[in-house]
Amino acid sequence: MKKSIYTLFIAISTIFSSCTDIVDVDVPNGGARLVVEASINWEKGTSGNNQTIKLSTSTAYFDSNLNVPATGATVTVTKVNDGSQFIFSDQNNGDYTTASFVPEIGAVYNLTIDYGGETYAATETLIGFTEINGVTQEEGFNEDEYRLRVRFDDPVDEVNYYLGEFIQDNLAVPSLSSIRDEFLNGNEAFVLHSDEKNVTGTEVDIKVFGISEQFYFYIEQLIEQSGTQGGGPFQATPAQLKGNCKNVNNLNEEVLGYFRLSQFARTTYTIQ
Repeated sequence: MKKSIYTLFIAISTIFSSCTDIVDVDVPNGGARLVVEASINWEKGTSGNNQTIKLSTSTAYFDSNLNVPATGATVTVTKVNDGSQFIFSDQNNGDYTTASFVPEIGAVYNLTIDYGGETYAATETLIGFTEINGVTQEEGFNEDEYRLRVRFDDPVDEVNYYLGEFIQDNLAVPSLSSIRDEFLNGNEAFVLHSDEKNVTGTEVDIKVFGISEQFYFYIEQLIEQSGTQGGGPFQATPAQLKGNCKNVNNLNEEVLGYFRLSQFARTTYTIQ
């Protein structure tokens, strides 16, 4: 189904004459889609028991409204190796929470969502992370702009993927940076944070996650489409990305968002 979204006026003026054309632009409208924000993040040094999964339904590309919370779902995460189940309770606002999750590095977990008469599922492995060695401040590309290099050790004889997340008050959304250890295996690796708002006195909350290969390629496309290192990961993009969640009864349904499990380390840095 297609819906005419807006009318675009193009005015072309010359010295002698002018004209105005009205162009109707049809944008595909596939209807609301389930959006799954299921990031199980385990901070080093904590139990990781408290976790939240967010569900919503998408709105049209040019709709000014945000995604609509999806309530009434049954959300379960199962650890495959021992069959233990973790029930995420509906908070009636799109959030589903548990205080009893048990994280295990290298363990495989299944996500199951029963919503609107449909069943959605995804599978991921919990990826570990080492430690942040330190943060180095460097000159940026512009005057009074600085770049941060967050350093950590990459394990030898492993293929690893990482995501850096940078949060600061003068950025509307987190800035993201992803890397793989293709040329750094077994050495000190790093993620970079560069932004025109990295100015003296800015405090940056830094997280570095271990992530899976498939999530690395997903986030790489997301960053590329957003046109910046930040952006709303689950808002409309030029071409909406399908994540790893599937409707088990209708594989053709497009489900947005992602199910991932990551251990992460955290630090803060104030730009000098």
